Amino acid sequence: MGGLFGRAALRGLRCGLRAPGPGLLARTCSGGPSWTRERTLVAVKPDGVQRRLVGDVIQRFERRGFKLVGMKMLQVWEGYNVVRASRAMIGHTDSAEAAPGTIRGDFSIHISRNIIHASDSIEGAQREIQLWFRSSELVNWTDGGHPSSVYPA
Repeated sequence: MGGLFGRAALRGLRCGLRAPGPGLLARTCSGGPSWTRERTLVAVKPDGVQRRLVGDVIQRFERRGFKLVGMKMLQVWEGYNVVRASRAMIGHTDSAEAAPGTIRGDFSIHISRNIIHASDSIEGAQREIQLWFRSSELVNWTDGGHPSSVYPA
């Protein structure tokens, strides 16, 4: 994966700074910023499953506000800037270089046992999602008019 983000960028993501980018699906809200909805494929690798870390991984994505839209011992997440944000949440491929607080920084024990895979780009996510899921297996979330929704209508 390489060093995708420096510490300053990682802090920026934690503090809510978002860089707009192209998305898989886009919807805009009137009178506000343009929100781009992306989907990404995240797979907990066998070592993560064996160590019973699936729930911890799911919890981190849910706490970040992303929506689980499909699951087959691997997860597809959807949300604003999800591809880039998930790469920052996961951390460096090499566990020795992964920052504390990232999934790999907290749970990975070796580069060959680094817990998790995530798509590296929007295009990669589209390709990987199509390999693992039929469109009928994915949920299309709506906010249902709930004011507490993370995403604007």
